Amino acid sequence: MLRKCPKCELNYLRGNETICRVCAAELDRKRKKESDPDEIIMCSECGERPALRGKDLCEECLREQKRQADLEMHADKVRSDEADDPIEEDFSEEDDDSEE
Repeated sequence: MLRKCPKCELNYLRGNETICRVCAAELDRKRKKESDPDEIIMCSECGERPALRGKDLCEECLREQKRQADLEMHADKVRSDEADDPIEEDFSEEDDDSEE
């Protein structure tokens, strides 16, 4: 009799299996990753350079991400400053015309 995998509840188990083959393969990958701390993990953004330990990105991509965040923060500040400032109009030309 087939029954669903207790871990993913998607795949079916055969015989005396405790988890499905898909979940078993995923667990094996996690164990290998944890057991090999010297494994080089590549940057998830560029895929060209090794990621920093404990991070998903390499040093260069982290710098770029920080730069983009700083630019966005600056742009938000400028937008809010512009919204707070009253519109200043230059009436000096109109004054010159009315004197004539």
